Amino acid sequence: MILRCSPLLLILLCGRSQAGITIFEDTFGHIVNPETQSIDVVRRFTLTNHLLRTQVQIINYGATITSVVTPDCYDKLDDIVLGFDYLEGYRHPENPYMGATIGRVANRISNGTFTVDGVEYRVEKNDRGLNAIHGGERGFDKVLWIPLVTKSDSVTMTYTSVDGESGFPGTVHATVTFTLTLDNRLIIKYNATTDKKTPINLTNHAYFNLAGHRSGSRELVNHVVKLFSESYTEVDSLSLPTGEIRPVNGTPYDLRLPKYMGFALQETQWKGFDHNYVLDGNVSTMAAWVVHPKSGRVLNLYTDQPGVQFYTGGNIRPIYGKQYALYDQFGAFCLETQKYPDALHHDNFPSILLSPGETYEHTAIYEFGLIQLWKK
Repeated sequence: MILRCSPLLLILLCGRSQAGITIFEDTFGHIVNPETQSIDVVRRFTLTNHLLRTQVQIINYGATITSVVTPDCYDKLDDIVLGFDYLEGYRHPENPYMGATIGRVANRISNGTFTVDGVEYRVEKNDRGLNAIHGGERGFDKVLWIPLVTKSDSVTMTYTSVDGESGFPGTVHATVTFTLTLDNRLIIKYNATTDKKTPINLTNHAYFNLAGHRSGSRELVNHVVKLFSESYTEVDSLSLPTGEIRPVNGTPYDLRLPKYMGFALQETQWKGFDHNYVLDGNVSTMAAWVVHPKSGRVLNLYTDQPGVQFYTGGNIRPIYGKQYALYDQFGAFCLETQKYPDALHHDNFPSILLSPGETYEHTAIYEFGLIQLWKK
């Protein structure tokens, strides 16, 4: 159960729905524009829920979530998202997409090739030289977005990806809006349009550890996870979908009932999770639930997408992050809302092709709260 203030209490304390949320803007760093060679400023936006003492920070480099600070059941604040104190960390080649907006196509494209209307396209093979992953070497995570604040509780970022960028067809105008609500929901809304048929599949790659970003695998194993999914897309040894949709029943990937992550990882023989789970695509129903009993923090996920990639950080190489924390294998988890991976090669998967005149729309809601704990 999540503890929330009643609507009446919110009105009494805040006066109006936006009064409890503020946005502060400052400078996070500087970057050289590769086209003009000018120096661009990287902006940071701090969204604060003063009522529930939650703070979310986002930078316009990669439209990246850099921090989510929330209290635990004992009123101790901690940052539950992995990241870096400085821009250089996000630009480091070993950065595993921490907190970034991913595009044009999240996840993998086998062999880095696909065909649209009879034309074959080749995109950058940045996954061990075999496949494309997360949009290529110059994905949406590695570009500077244009930020705009029009409301007191949200920031919108836009990016125009030109025809041929990373090998993809069409000029795409993408928009991501981050909103923090009074009931502690971080709502991410994605939109995109194109002037030529092209694949679009966006997501966010935030790494969560509800015990605190420094807690590592020693506390990740103490998280409890539940996924509201009956099936998953089967993958091969290279994490590419085979095209088969398999029931989770009788497999190590069955998370329909709450399960400690440590036990779940053990069932995979410590190979971990990096799997797309099939969802009903109804944003009003819960897709995933994760709790860290010791701190009492809970994360609920809602989305209108047909899938969510549950990833437990098995490929994280040792890297120093915020406050000199050493991030390592199985130190965090991701819940990446999406259409199915490698959908361009499987006709039975939901299409990720966007045509001129259409609008790509995608909503993901990360709800932060507390469970009730018995205290001595």
